[in-house]
Amino acid sequence: MKPRPVITTSVFLPRRPITCRFSQFQNRRAILPSLSTAPYSTLESHNHSHGTASISSPRTRLTTIPSRRHASSSSSVPAKSPSPSPSPPKVPLPQALAKLNPPEDTYAPELTIPSKQPGQNSFKYLFQCGKLYIQFYKKGIANVRSTSKLAKSLRKKQKQQQQQQSSRMTSSTDAQGGRGNDTGVLTRAEWQITRRSRTDMLRLPPFAVLVLILGEWMPLVALYLTPIIPEPCRIPRQVERMLRKSEERRTERLRRIGLEAARLVARDRRPGTPSTSSTPRSPDDVLRASGVRATNVDDMDLYTLLSLSARLDLHGWTWDRLFVTPPKSWLKRLVGKRLEYLKTDDALIVRDGGYQVLGELELRRACYERGMIVLGVKEYLLRRALADWFRK
Repeated sequence: MKPRPVITTSVFLPRRPITCRFSQFQNRRAILPSLSTAPYSTLESHNHSHGTASISSPRTRLTTIPSRRHASSSSSVPAKSPSPSPSPPKVPLPQALAKLNPPEDTYAPELTIPSKQPGQNSFKYLFQCGKLYIQFYKKGIANVRSTSKLAKSLRKKQKQQQQQQSSRMTSSTDAQGGRGNDTGVLTRAEWQITRRSRTDMLRLPPFAVLVLILGEWMPLVALYLTPIIPEPCRIPRQVERMLRKSEERRTERLRRIGLEAARLVARDRRPGTPSTSSTPRSPDDVLRASGVRATNVDDMDLYTLLSLSARLDLHGWTWDRLFVTPPKSWLKRLVGKRLEYLKTDDALIVRDGGYQVLGELELRRACYERGMIVLGVKEYLLRRALADWFRK
């Protein structure tokens, strides 16, 4: 018999393999040769002329045979187009930060209360905390006064520039009219300073009297007197309590409005008009950056006005305790003022650099003023919510 033929197979590897090293902190995995053309940022290619890849890591080392490309396969793989990134602000970043965010002196100073040490005397610990609170309140009062001086200079500057503009362009100023043109000479940060300073100065006299009377015991009473305390003098626990109460009140109000929607619509309907003639509008249809106008308030029904007032936390809690619906005229006034404010604030934010440049404090404040949930929400989620607000 003839001996059987012996067939030998052998695979030859190229002489110069490509060495790809993973970072020490990346996941250790084997990369297929077909994926070697992807732009991985963690790989360092030393030679692209050969088809093999040797991947080395602290524990594993893998050598693979190059894959062959058939004639029917396409010569190039179409790359995926990157997702469009949000347009950068038109104003340079340093200028946009200064135009959108008020100075740090307009906010509450930092407050750090140390924890009680084991074996520490309780009286000494309370006395130490009281001294820290007194220093906090003194710094807060100083911030209110300095902000008031800054606001006065800004109002003077605004008045002078308005007079110059009115003397040059009287006809165009009369055509535009309204309060929205008055803010054209001020940045968004300056406009917010003038608004907040006026309210804080009204709160300052009664608050200063309480600080003089109560002294170190003021923080125990301040939690229940938030409306009369200036914003730079509010402790973090007080702000958190205010936000929690506001969100609980909003949730309960919207629940009641949902249960009484039919009664509210029927109450506002005129006799003789069909039920399909007046369809209530949703608050989400009104709260848009491009369509927030105070002139729309006159055309809103009672259900829409009450829903907006509940979403924006406008009417007081006394109406809820008495189980009484606020008058429609009162709701029109409250909702109209807030929508006019939001319209102006949105225009200034877009003009001075965009919502992307808002700081964390201004971001949370802007989301709260637009009826969004703020307490316990991370910053990137708030930025996403505010981006949806300006995108709609």
